[in-house]
Amino acid sequence: MSNLSKNVWELIMDYDPNGIMAVDEDFTIKLVNPAFAKMFYLQGKDIIGRSVFEFFNDFEDYRLIMEEDEKILKKIHTYENYGLTVSEVTFRIKSEKLIVKIFHDITDQVEKEKELKYLKLHIIEEVQKIVDKQMKTGQEIASILGETTAETKATLVKLLDILKKEK
Repeated sequence: MSNLSKNVWELIMDYDPNGIMAVDEDFTIKLVNPAFAKMFYLQGKDIIGRSVFEFFNDFEDYRLIMEEDEKILKKIHTYENYGLTVSEVTFRIKSEKLIVKIFHDITDQVEKEKELKYLKLHIIEEVQKIVDKQMKTGQEIASILGETTAETKATLVKLLDILKKEK
């Protein structure tokens, strides 16, 4: 790894589009980047030093990281209050006694997938309606042809009877 100064790493965090939050082992928020603050409509300076549980009520990933010494946890989480769906990665930096969570916003992707699913279901319904209509039309045509064929046969039989009587 190169010897980048701390300021460069801070700049990288400032420009990272993913939300980043670090809490200590007492679950006190120690660091957030601007993307995190924007995602959750917070001011970074107002959240530092407060308990993570003032803002989030899901603590299972923190418990797993601390108690079961999981290396990295990944999950998809929807924060309905914020209209936000994120892919979360949680990991522990033991040497710094920190738990870090990275929030990758996938809201647009999830919405597009929902729209595509709706569109597919709508198309399936429309195709089924067309198939049903075609089947009904085919049955009606077959019925009409059957009636016409029967009428034609009856007329031809009468004609044949008349012709046979004339002989």
